[in-house]
Amino acid sequence: MKLKKLSSLLLALFVMLSIFSATSYAEQPSTKVLLDGSPVTLSEGSEQPFIDSGTTFVPMRSLFNVLDIQLKWDNKTKTVSGAKDDLTFSLQIGSTTATVNGAKVTLATAPRIVRNVTFVPLRFVGQSTGYNVSWTQSTHTITLTSPVEQTAAQSKGFMWKVEKNGNTVYLLGTIHVADKATYPLRPELEAAFKSADYLGVEVDLTQYTQEQIGAILNDLGTYKDGTTLKDHVSADTYKGVTAILKSLGAPENALDQYEPWVVSLTIPSFMFSDAGYQAELGIDQYLMQQALKSNKPIVQLETVEQQYGLFDNLSAELQESQLVDTIKAYNDPSSGEDQNAIDTLINMWKTGDETTLFALTQAQQSEDQEYYQAFIADRNKGMTNKIEGFLNSDEHKTYFVAVGSLHLIGDDGIVTLLTKDGYKVEKQ
Repeated sequence: MKLKKLSSLLLALFVMLSIFSATSYAEQPSTKVLLDGSPVTLSEGSEQPFIDSGTTFVPMRSLFNVLDIQLKWDNKTKTVSGAKDDLTFSLQIGSTTATVNGAKVTLATAPRIVRNVTFVPLRFVGQSTGYNVSWTQSTHTITLTSPVEQTAAQSKGFMWKVEKNGNTVYLLGTIHVADKATYPLRPELEAAFKSADYLGVEVDLTQYTQEQIGAILNDLGTYKDGTTLKDHVSADTYKGVTAILKSLGAPENALDQYEPWVVSLTIPSFMFSDAGYQAELGIDQYLMQQALKSNKPIVQLETVEQQYGLFDNLSAELQESQLVDTIKAYNDPSSGEDQNAIDTLINMWKTGDETTLFALTQAQQSEDQEYYQAFIADRNKGMTNKIEGFLNSDEHKTYFVAVGSLHLIGDDGIVTLLTKDGYKVEKQ
């Protein structure tokens, strides 16, 4: 992997909480579904699977039939329940709160009824009943693979411990997008999390609805002066965007209202699932779900407004440069550069490869000073101040703080800043 060159997509895996997701633009190309390699039909009448906000929705009854899931429907509460072997789940129309074996889980997008057909999120249902679910953008294919018994390797991650004044902070460097094979985490991480009184994250997404996040995005990331994307980027860049939208079966002007930074982070979200990587499987999301299950309070170090604002404040030149890089990565997946990089970064986290993490941090420091200063150096100072506040309080509490891995080490890393301020930071 060339550590010297990473797209904004790859940096987002480690420095920004993934609050971006693919959007459904009008009609999508027809979707194929494979179950253990054989084609299956997941449709009811004329209703076909569709994608909304990065989530694939399929007709409920056909999915349950194909996967041999026992179905129960409560018409009064509009609740769907499913059971297979010793696995059970339930979800409610219009609600992003679901359950798996009695434990609450937060969905990215709520199930819904479309023209009298109930649609449910395919990945949630499949994984809740033990299936592996993957998506291939190039062929618009959903693949369901029956569960097999295997012993999973434990992901190591990156964790440090700081103590002062009777307070303890466990500092975990995370990845914001992961795959099912990322789990389980090593016992030391789980034990540290379990011992904590609070979970600290960059942004507590459990406190925001999709509508609220969308409103913030539209406020900061859309043009309000009568201009469109076409007026702010080169003709070639705009042509690259419209070509991608056309290939997805979307209107060529579907992203016209958005500024380049929004477009550059929307397009890559179509690519994540090619390798089975999903935001809902990210370490931060996992920890937030576990915190909700155990009623552990969640504190956020930043806000959605702050994170979107960082992108919005980038220079016009850098915004277009990132968009150009994103278009190139999307149009040339055969080069394997971004895909290999994603695989390498995920493997780095799983194995706890601190040498590669340090090299990556150093590479970003020298690559683009505007991006590095805004997204890493300045944010590290703000998050370090809040962590020091936890350590210097009179509460005698334990905090498990999870932030993107690139925030931890290097000249401006949180671990480095804490050490300079006199704290003893121990690698765990």
